[in-house]
Amino acid sequence: MNAGRKSILAVWLLASASAALPQFASAALRPGDVRVSAEPDSLFAGERLHYVITVHHDRRDSVSVESLKTGQDTPFEITGTKSFSKKLQDGRTEFRMDAELAVFGSGQHQLPGFTVISGHGSAQGEERLAITPAASVTVLSMSDSTVTELRPISPPVSAPWPTWLLLPALLVLTALGVVGYFIKKFVTTLRRYLDDPVRAARQKLRAMRRQLSKGLQPAAGYESLSNILREFLQKRYQFGAREMVTQEIADELAARNINIREELIKLLDQADLVKFADRRPGIEDCRRSLRIAELLVATAAAPTAQDEAEQVTGELE
Repeated sequence: MNAGRKSILAVWLLASASAALPQFASAALRPGDVRVSAEPDSLFAGERLHYVITVHHDRRDSVSVESLKTGQDTPFEITGTKSFSKKLQDGRTEFRMDAELAVFGSGQHQLPGFTVISGHGSAQGEERLAITPAASVTVLSMSDSTVTELRPISPPVSAPWPTWLLLPALLVLTALGVVGYFIKKFVTTLRRYLDDPVRAARQKLRAMRRQLSKGLQPAAGYESLSNILREFLQKRYQFGAREMVTQEIADELAARNINIREELIKLLDQADLVKFADRRPGIEDCRRSLRIAELLVATAAAPTAQDEAEQVTGELE
């Protein structure tokens, strides 16, 4: 009986010891429990590398990654990290750290190493596992590797003058000159036509004839005739005939050697007699004087030598 009790006690103690020691019987971490990945596998200097470290373990109390080889004397700089753990379907736990690294330099660089630290909540202490990844990343240089010095900036090169534009430009300028010449000639001709004293005098004399047919009094007709002839002489021969008395006009016409001066002076004298001497002419006398005035104005339409010289001078100016 004592031997049986001792056997039962030994089995119970062994089962109790086995149940109490699972955490101390956990297997140590192996390099195969740690996985490393990085992307992209090539990048330009200064770009970011996504570096992922995963550790599979048997539900240890603490797992962390330390001593990531970055910073001074390395081409890697940490710009950010985050860590988390999750349970797997096989009962184990996965620890994951996502790190973002800025990569500098150029050429091929081995991924940075690190140390995995894990432990249980017992006096057994923590466990350290140093990892040196075999994978690498290629860093592309931003500039040509053959450039060894900075050269001064060359001055800007001026664009050549487009000589093919000369001919069209000359043609356009010539066309504009020809068009401008004809426009000026047209304007000059039109202005001369509108300012023609002969044309203006003829229009006013024809209007006076219509007024006589409508009952214009002969005395008023002679006054209008005198005004029309004085305005015609002033514009045609360029002197102040409208402010002169008849004798002054006669002297001016004689000085200019105007061949129709005698007939013009006779008409102006008749108008003066009607205006100042109370002479009462008939309607036929007025119409006869009107016909003579029309003939004299038509005769004066032909330019004299002096007129031609003044015209040439005006065109030159």
